[in-house]
Amino acid sequence: MFQPRVKLEFVRRYCPPQKGWCVCVDIDPSEEGRTGGERKSAESLSRQLSMQGDAQRVRDEFKALSVNVGNRKNWCGDHNLPYLRGDPDIVAYDLCKKRCVVAEVEGVSSGQPEQKLYKAIGQMVCAAGDLPNGWQIRLAIVVYGDTIADHLQRARVLAALGISGLALADDERADRWLFGEPVQP
Repeated sequence: MFQPRVKLEFVRRYCPPQKGWCVCVDIDPSEEGRTGGERKSAESLSRQLSMQGDAQRVRDEFKALSVNVGNRKNWCGDHNLPYLRGDPDIVAYDLCKKRCVVAEVEGVSSGQPEQKLYKAIGQMVCAAGDLPNGWQIRLAIVVYGDTIADHLQRARVLAALGISGLALADDERADRWLFGEPVQP
């Protein structure tokens, strides 16, 4: 599952707009296969085309769910929501219950999974130090894939900062909260 798809599945399962969540998602061009030079192998070209096709389907599904993609600062202003500095992958607000979910997501990648995970951990630690008052906040690092899930499990000390770790599976019944408080939809 590429990163945009992991973001979509997390939103569907844990902060679905049909259950009152206002959601904004960030999708980088690299996550959609739109960066980098010319692919040198048939395998890398095939991967890029798969990423691009899946990214467009994910964007279409986010649109159907009324999930905002990008420009989070303006979106927060338009909805009178607190703006979180930094670049979190997912920010979701439940206005009725004054809940907020902030998630960093890592999906299948050709890069080194532990390096991507360490970057996500750093971003989440910074987010934990700059949260809005008056909201019940849940912070989560969400990963897809056994290798990166093994690395995340070793970072369970993050639970002391209020950060949860989730290994997302293809089938939502197989999702595993590795540490911390689970996000409840």
